[in-house]
Amino acid sequence: MNRIDLKSVVTYLDTEYPVMLAESWDNVGLLVGDFSAAVGVIMTCLTITPEVCEESVAKKVDLIVSHHPFPFQAIKRITSQTVEGSMLLRLISHGIAVYSPHTAHDSAKDGVNQQLAAILELSDVTPLNANNSGRIGNRKQSGTLLSGVLQIIERRLGACSYVGEINKPINRIAIGCGSADDFIDEASKQGADVLLLGEARFHACLRAQSLQLALILPGHFASEHFAMKTLAQKIATQFPTISCFPSESEQDVIKRYDNTSEMTSKKCEQLKSSPPC
Repeated sequence: MNRIDLKSVVTYLDTEYPVMLAESWDNVGLLVGDFSAAVGVIMTCLTITPEVCEESVAKKVDLIVSHHPFPFQAIKRITSQTVEGSMLLRLISHGIAVYSPHTAHDSAKDGVNQQLAAILELSDVTPLNANNSGRIGNRKQSGTLLSGVLQIIERRLGACSYVGEINKPINRIAIGCGSADDFIDEASKQGADVLLLGEARFHACLRAQSLQLALILPGHFASEHFAMKTLAQKIATQFPTISCFPSESEQDVIKRYDNTSEMTSKKCEQLKSSPPC
C-alpha cells in the first residue's frame, strides 16, 4: 500500500478550508494524530459515532476527516467510562488520526453551502454574512414556486419540512447548512424569499413566518452529509496513490415515521398469511 505523510494531507486540507473561515467558537484542523505518521487509507464522515469508529478500525483507516469536530469541546479526562473517551482511546490505540474542517468547510469556495447553491441552480451567489458564512443567490429560472424548490431538495437530499405558503413564488434563496436559524434576519434583510437550512428552533420558525420568509428544513444530517462524498472524491483526486472513501455506516439518527409504508407492510403480511382460495 502506498502511503504519504499525514502532514501533507493536513497542509492540503488547511489550505482548502483555512481556519480564518471557521467560526470563532469552532474547533477545526487536526484534532487527533501525529504529524509524522504515514497515511494510506482515509475515510470521510459527517460525525464520528461508535459505529463510524468501529468501521474505521475494521477498514484499517489511518485518518478520518470528520465534518463535525471530535472532540468538539475541551475534555478533562479520557477514560473508557464515557462514550467519547472510549472512542478516543479506540482511535488512538489503532493509530487513527482525526481532522475536522467543520464551519471552514461550510463556508469555503466549494464547500457545503456553495454545493447547495449549485443544487438549487443559483446565480450571482455571494456569502450571506461578511465573514463568508452562508450563501444567497437568485434562481436562474424565475417564477419557481416553493413547492418546486421543495421537490428539488427532496430529490437530492430526501424528504424535508418547510415553513411558508406552498405556492409562494421563489426567486431569491438564502442558504445555511446545519443549525443556521441565526441567519433568518439577515436572509430577510437581503431580500430572500426562502432560507434553506438544516434545522431551526420552533420560535425561530415563528420569527421567519412573521418576516414572510419561507424555510426549507431537510434536517441537519441531510443538509451536510451529501458533501462528505464530494469531499472524499476531492481528496482521492488530490492524492491518487492512496485510498479515500466516505463512511458506509453512518445514518441519520432522526427517523421519519411513514404510516402509509407501515400500513402497506402490514397489508402484505396479512396477504401472505391468508389461506389460498
